[in-house]
Amino acid sequence: MDIKTKPVAVMCFSSGTGGMERSAVRLAETLSRVSKVVLVCKRGSFVEQLYQQGSYPFKCESVGFASRTFSPAMLFGVRAIIDAHQIHNVIFFGASELKTLYFSFMGKLLNVTVWHGTTKSRPKRDAIHNQVYSCVDHHVAISKHLDRNVRQIVPVRGKAEYRVIRPSFTFADDIQGKPGLSDPQCLNIVHVGRVAHGKGQIDAVLACRGLYEAGVKFALWIVGGGEKGEQYMDELIRVVESLPYKESIYLKGYVDDVNEYLKKADVFLFPSSGEGMPGSYIEALHHGLICVSYDNTVFPEFQDMGFYTHIVENQRVDKLSDKLCELASDILSEKQKVNDNIHLSRKCFSTEREINDWLEVLE
Repeated sequence: MDIKTKPVAVMCFSSGTGGMERSAVRLAETLSRVSKVVLVCKRGSFVEQLYQQGSYPFKCESVGFASRTFSPAMLFGVRAIIDAHQIHNVIFFGASELKTLYFSFMGKLLNVTVWHGTTKSRPKRDAIHNQVYSCVDHHVAISKHLDRNVRQIVPVRGKAEYRVIRPSFTFADDIQGKPGLSDPQCLNIVHVGRVAHGKGQIDAVLACRGLYEAGVKFALWIVGGGEKGEQYMDELIRVVESLPYKESIYLKGYVDDVNEYLKKADVFLFPSSGEGMPGSYIEALHHGLICVSYDNTVFPEFQDMGFYTHIVENQRVDKLSDKLCELASDILSEKQKVNDNIHLSRKCFSTEREINDWLEVLE
């Protein structure tokens, strides 16, 4: 490893099990190529479990604490970790714990970055937050949409720098463009994402009505975790069961290999109500799928980056339905147009590009 920066601590104290937690572990692994990295997390958390389940080229330190708002145990635990590993760069994933970390960082010469991966709605410009955020040197968002959001939410300070660093992805090496339908007798459509309100599974199901009424044979594969008994999952099941084309809808739940479904699909239908930088969408671009989404949050950025995608008016299921029928009528031409997305995704989301971006932030 060619060390190019002073030691880095990637800190994520979340108890969640979603994208932010995985992103923290992934970034620690990525930066370990050019830095001495330590991952700092909550004891017993999903982040710690991810670390324990893998084999990583960096160390992990955990801190036990009860309150996310303010915790003396976290305060002194983090200070001890900073001293033990001679940390200079801190990349913090989260928000609430910064009230404690402000005191953990006090009196230490640190280069502090806050990583932003989700849209925030509540401004943080009161006196307390102004003081807490005074320890931050950089705000890094994973998309232009989130960068605009951060600038509106966090305290405005002279020294803090704002920038976008899109995450990198490790793609399969055997992806080739598809000249025609995966199945000449059926249009295969896939949605990949956690089954939850805002992810768009119900809109995707309803959007297929136009294909059904036009006599187009199709299959919609809904791939992603969700438990019966959860309100949105139960609603999704009820909607599917009420449709005359329910036999064409497949609720697969969590799967070990999402690539299996991406490889056999033609269209990636992702009517999410908002995303920071959706990994499943990027994977679909790399698999040469025809990607369809609403016109909101990050999705227009993909077109700005040069990707060939389809965007319809936000929250208009009827427009989604019309778009699917349009694609079905000109599918071979559409399949040709998305081939360049395969190569462009490798360029835009390469590990080398992400590392070089971070080297401009780290010291």
